[in-house]
Amino acid sequence: MNAAASKAKKRDTGPTYFSSVSNGRRAVDVLVLAALFVLALIGFQTVYGGVQYLLTGVMALALATLVALIAARFRWGPLRTTPALLLVYFLFGSMFAAPTRALWGIVPTLGSLKELLFAPVTAWMSTLTIAPPVGTAQGVLAVVWISTLLLVLFAMTIVMRTRFYVLAWLFPLGLLLVSVVFGTNQATLPVVRGVLFAVLSIGWLTWRFESDRLDSARSTIISDTVRPGSWKNPVLRRRVIGGALIMALSSGIAIGAQSLLDPPAGTIRYAVRDEIPPPFDPREYVSPLTEFRGYIKNQRATELFTITGVSGGEKVRLATMDQYDLQVYNVAGTQKKDDPSGAFLRTAYGVDLHEGGENQRTSTITIGEYTGVWMPTLGERTNRIDLGDLPVDRAGALAENLYLNEKSQTAVNATGLRPGDSYKLSYEPYTHITPEQQRTARFADIPLVPNDRVGPEFAQFAEEWAAAPESDWNKFQNLSRRIKTDAFYTHGIDDETASLSGHGYSRMWAMLQEVGFDKEQADAAPTGKIGDEEQFAVLTAVMAREIDIPARVVMGFEVPEGAEGTVSITGDNVTAWVEVAFEGIGWVRFDPAPDDDQDPTQPKPTEVEEPRPQVAQPPPPPAEPPSPPPGATSEDIPEPEPEPEETSSWLVYVGLASIPVLLLIATLAAIVIAKVLRRKRRRTRGVLPDRIDGGWQEILDLMADMGRRPDPIRTRSETAALLDAEVPGMGAALLAGRADRAVFGPDDLPQGVVDEYWAQVKDARRTMTASVPWHRRVRALFSLRSFRRRAADKRDQKRRLRTVARNRAQAERRARTMRHRRSPVGSSGKARPVTKKGRS
Repeated sequence: MNAAASKAKKRDTGPTYFSSVSNGRRAVDVLVLAALFVLALIGFQTVYGGVQYLLTGVMALALATLVALIAARFRWGPLRTTPALLLVYFLFGSMFAAPTRALWGIVPTLGSLKELLFAPVTAWMSTLTIAPPVGTAQGVLAVVWISTLLLVLFAMTIVMRTRFYVLAWLFPLGLLLVSVVFGTNQATLPVVRGVLFAVLSIGWLTWRFESDRLDSARSTIISDTVRPGSWKNPVLRRRVIGGALIMALSSGIAIGAQSLLDPPAGTIRYAVRDEIPPPFDPREYVSPLTEFRGYIKNQRATELFTITGVSGGEKVRLATMDQYDLQVYNVAGTQKKDDPSGAFLRTAYGVDLHEGGENQRTSTITIGEYTGVWMPTLGERTNRIDLGDLPVDRAGALAENLYLNEKSQTAVNATGLRPGDSYKLSYEPYTHITPEQQRTARFADIPLVPNDRVGPEFAQFAEEWAAAPESDWNKFQNLSRRIKTDAFYTHGIDDETASLSGHGYSRMWAMLQEVGFDKEQADAAPTGKIGDEEQFAVLTAVMAREIDIPARVVMGFEVPEGAEGTVSITGDNVTAWVEVAFEGIGWVRFDPAPDDDQDPTQPKPTEVEEPRPQVAQPPPPPAEPPSPPPGATSEDIPEPEPEPEETSSWLVYVGLASIPVLLLIATLAAIVIAKVLRRKRRRTRGVLPDRIDGGWQEILDLMADMGRRPDPIRTRSETAALLDAEVPGMGAALLAGRADRAVFGPDDLPQGVVDEYWAQVKDARRTMTASVPWHRRVRALFSLRSFRRRAADKRDQKRRLRTVARNRAQAERRARTMRHRRSPVGSSGKARPVTKKGRS
């Protein structure tokens, strides 16, 4: 290899910042940044719970660091680093970011790749709209996976390739900010993490600053054999030891005073998720209480669902209703989860929503003929919801549409439950109030969603019936007992006494009138306290709310007496009850309906009047009572249209998952086609010398694509000598000589010389590619360096011309100055005196 080739190779493989740094210093940089990233990752604990998120973050940290290290070692640019990062993202993302859709939680599947493909767009909002802990489903782990991969790659690349270590330090702060934005109003070990983050940051930044400063200085108090940045330098050693002692002392004081540093109670952090309105609005759905009579009439013997681990008398909650609008009792729900009515927030399957107590129980619910969005639940608090053995598509649909109102303990699946759906509940069973609690119970002071006013008559009746100075417990008991006195239980179907369905204002007002009915008429509209749980629960809750008792209505099912183990729930088990909130106790259940063995066979004699309060008579009711709301009666319930079964077309999934691959293939094909068209244009267009020079340019382009950019200053002969030295037998010198003769020689060459020359160029290119490994051949095939070579050569030429012009101008100025100094005539035009040396 000649001197020119050796010089060019040395310039192409010159030293970089990465190669000039010792392995020990690089290891310290990487370890400190990794520790800062781990401290930032712990901030996601209140969002995800468990350790899966931490495993995802640590693996993203390790993989991104490895990619950054390889890219720095082999001097990769963005065009190589980006595909490597994408490969890591999709290859390991199924395991760490989409484990619920991966095969065995490890092997990528079409479902996991599809989730990873859409995760950069959908994961952020999903994480913010799911109530914490968000678990691992629905792509929520992609927030940690994507954030950590990108931020770690940038930080490690900067600290390995440049001296801007302060800029690299900002990226762990970026991950810390992400954990705050997607976090909750609670923090995980804030003082401990903050102190450790500050100590590591100050120590590392100070060490880097002092090392760089001392490396460029020489000290007069140490020998020449000691490097200033070395530990043997006494100045540096004293500073490090002193600084470490100061930081250790301050850290110990801060951690010891953690209780004093914690923010006062009530001054919680701002959380973005608390300001995002819940995506599920219960007001868009018909109140489930309107379906009450339909279960009795149409599905009395139909198995709606089965439930395990329960016993007779237990109640299954379907929905909690806390707002009356004179037509129906509705499931209210608000935009803020801290309101008494609560908010319906997306909830993750398979995570502990609450820590289970000693009495925690587990039951599995399997849906039969029941349909609707309201999910049956048990107990007074749901601790965990797990999916049963369902197909992947159905499990994903259920997981992505689960909502839970923590205040009302109402669960919803927005897609609607279907036969065969199964889920497992871990819950705290309902605990009955003790006699001691009854004596001291006080109504809770909570601002429930206001009801529409039903008129002063309801309040006056409620005040008279609930009068009880002893305790709040007795006050509500008196109200409930008085409503059930002289009341009659009937569904109004088959041979039972007529009883209208619904619970609108007209129906409630009729229940406060004297008993009156015509048993012979099937469509009679009776008055008096006649009805079933639907009417009595609403009447009790409405009257309680009129005298400021916090009450609400719950619809659900009651497990038949004597049943144990796995129980089948039918429409005949439908029921409703009232819940009242007591301070320090919670919501207590009350059965509002009278015994079902009371049948009003005869109206009460009119001559025996019951004392009634002196109240103004209400206005006469309208001629016809308002029609019940849609769905209030079973006849009004439209037959549900059969929903089309979900089609799991493999073509759709394959098409979505292959989009990135197709884009990559199209890009690579475009590069190859562009090179083929360029080669054809050089061979066929232009005059003969240009066509032969085009063949030589193909040699130079291949040289650039293989990673060796040709020096534009060298002549063809010098470049050919370099190529022949590296690839013997390619005949570069012959090709260069023939190109020189064609360009600079006479224009009498025959036309056939072009085809002959291009055939030799083809053989030479084949020899060049055969001299390198296969991966370098593939890289050269798709490289874009040859397209940039001509533009880079033009820029270098312009730069050289500017440099030559500047040097020529400077030389001319120096020459003029020298001529001026040597001229015997000065600038004033007078001749300078001539002095002769040696003359007296």
